[in-house]
Amino acid sequence: MSETALKPTDAWDLQHYAENGFAVERGFFSESEIRETRELLTPLFENFAEKVGQRIRDIGAIGDAQPGTRQPEIDRAIKVCPELTQTGVFLKTKALAREMIGRSAHYVFDHAISKMPHSNTSTPWHQDRGYMKAKTHLETVNFWVPLQPTGPDNGTLSYVPGSHAGDLLPHFRDSNLHPHVLRTEANEADAVSPRLELGDLCLHHPLTIHSAGPNDTDSPRLAWSLHFGAYGRLEYLKPSNLWAFLRNPMTVS
Repeated sequence: MSETALKPTDAWDLQHYAENGFAVERGFFSESEIRETRELLTPLFENFAEKVGQRIRDIGAIGDAQPGTRQPEIDRAIKVCPELTQTGVFLKTKALAREMIGRSAHYVFDHAISKMPHSNTSTPWHQDRGYMKAKTHLETVNFWVPLQPTGPDNGTLSYVPGSHAGDLLPHFRDSNLHPHVLRTEANEADAVSPRLELGDLCLHHPLTIHSAGPNDTDSPRLAWSLHFGAYGRLEYLKPSNLWAFLRNPMTVS
């Protein structure tokens, strides 16, 4: 696995995204926009053990580990803190999604993750669409916003370039991991791990294979994932998705 410094772009590099299934937009957010989002997300992780539920979990809290001490995560953080939808981070990623899709873009999903200091919890290789049970097929643009400088030492994302051109791979659970976590197989030798500065933005295709390593630093690594699509959450109601759901019921995230 190599650490890759993708060169800055003066304009949106859609070709890189199309060829590799991921891209980095350097300096996309201002320092104040990142700070605004951090100040809203950070309190959501306080007293975390008291908040654990269906959409709030710590995937590293296995065995005797206390929830909130390894890798606490919050699905659909905007439901907990609606003010997040008015931040520059939310509005600018939505606008970029609209540019990429070529029509209106609407919210589908978001996910806040805090890798705690010296947490050895890794996020296994997976495709985001692997978490769409019942073969639900959503056409989305998926953004990953690190809220501090991020690299291999504190859990940056690693991508397998070009993996989005393949099919959805089998995903499975591992008895050594949290019950929520799914993983798939990946050729790690091909992976690249961008080092990201404050204000940088990552984005990837829902079929791109990716992972994130542990946090070996003294500070939490906070990140916010945002997914947008042309029809937003209404895309779950497409006939093909409804038929798949009826054949194999699931709880929509």
